[in-house]
Amino acid sequence: MADSVIFQEDSPIARFIDKTLGEAVTLHASDIHFETFDGKFVIRYRIDGDLVTLESCTEEIAKPVLSRLKVLANLNISETRLPQDGSISCPINGNEIEFRISCLPTQYGESIVLRILNNYVDIFALDNLMRDYDELRNFLKNITHQSGLTLFVGPTGCGKSTTLYSVLREIKSDEIKILTCEDPVEQRIDGISQSNVNVTIGLSFSCTLRAFLRHDPDVIFVGEIRDRETAELAIRAAITGHCVLATLHANDAIGAIPRLLDLGIDRTLIAEALRCVVCQWLEKLDQPPAQHPLPPVNFKRFAKFDALFIDGAMQGAIKLNKPIIPVTNA
Repeated sequence: MADSVIFQEDSPIARFIDKTLGEAVTLHASDIHFETFDGKFVIRYRIDGDLVTLESCTEEIAKPVLSRLKVLANLNISETRLPQDGSISCPINGNEIEFRISCLPTQYGESIVLRILNNYVDIFALDNLMRDYDELRNFLKNITHQSGLTLFVGPTGCGKSTTLYSVLREIKSDEIKILTCEDPVEQRIDGISQSNVNVTIGLSFSCTLRAFLRHDPDVIFVGEIRDRETAELAIRAAITGHCVLATLHANDAIGAIPRLLDLGIDRTLIAEALRCVVCQWLEKLDQPPAQHPLPPVNFKRFAKFDALFIDGAMQGAIKLNKPIIPVTNA
């Protein structure tokens, strides 16, 4: 197939990609995987946390499809030895949908993954999202009344972003200033100042968070605490009177504390700053109950929560390196 077809808007390859992207959005997929293997080219969607194979084609189609995706993202189509990142924006079903693209060299060719950033997906209200978790729901709805750090943990793809956007929509008002630092901004919320991380120009989570502290915020949302500097700045903001929300890689709520220690944060600072750790995961549900309000779409899975509220006894245990007996009650 001639290389020129990848630049043609009406070529079969362009139509195939348009169909693939449109179908992924319709099926509420979170990611699209284009993968090159020995003798075949596979396209898969991640739906409700599971990968579902859409197409398994011959390897001849791989190069034009991957090159076309690079053209749409303004990436270097001749570079196949190094990873590349970019973004694509295209109209689907009357809406302008954004995709984050990542190219990765593999043994048999390149692999490309598109993360779908659909700003037109409804954000679930906390009253629906956590209808069975009264204490946690009330805590989050009133979170701006106290300073401190609230962490959200759980496995990749469990819906932490959905929950956090629900919290942000619930608490936003004209009386408070909310700043978010995200990689990338997945949902735009009117009335909230949202910033995209851009590590290629040095705009990291820590760099953005440092700037936030000079902008008189009431609430700060950090998309992910990845390193010691970001953790230290989040803790500092929480201790100095700000409400800080952030995600952290940990398997359960109590696991967030050793994770912060692993990042080099002092025990005393953790005890002083941490207010709550919310753990979220998905459970499969074959037959949804009537009027079930929780994501994901099609109700293959639903969100479950556990919350670790940091009380005085736990603060003392953290400071003194004693065993923590969690009282988890969502």
